[in-house]
Amino acid sequence: MCLGRYSPYLKGAVRRYIYDEDEIQDVLQEAFIRIFKYIDQFDPNRGRMRPWAAKIAINVAITEGKRRQRIQELPGQTALTVDPSALETMALEDLIALLKGMPSALYEVLNLILVDGFSHKEAASMLSISAELSRQRLTRARKWVTERFELSGGELTPLKAHQS
Repeated sequence: MCLGRYSPYLKGAVRRYIYDEDEIQDVLQEAFIRIFKYIDQFDPNRGRMRPWAAKIAINVAITEGKRRQRIQELPGQTALTVDPSALETMALEDLIALLKGMPSALYEVLNLILVDGFSHKEAASMLSISAELSRQRLTRARKWVTERFELSGGELTPLKAHQS
């Protein structure tokens, strides 16, 4: 079994939780160590290898992100400023960068549920919270997005009030 073919997919999953490229590599290395360590626990009758490996990588990313956040904790949340003209031609990476301005607790749940496809129960377990709190955070994350963006012509565009 060649797990190397999953590397780009796992890197993309980790990148949604860890932003520094060097840290992403560290997390991927730890994730592959854990994948190999627990490979005997993988049951092909219960699912595919790729989602199983992604869950491990995301767990490592979340755990490592929390650890590093405690180490580098800064008072208050940093506001994200963006040049309004750049928003007109927003690419996916630009959108992700803006979403990273969302409070991290909301961002993590949004990613786990909507992007990675985990259930609230699974996300809650990964984040050490209740499933109900996961639902609340997803609702708040959706509200955060709808207060800042609108869907126009099939594209997500920033609302004028949040461009300054």
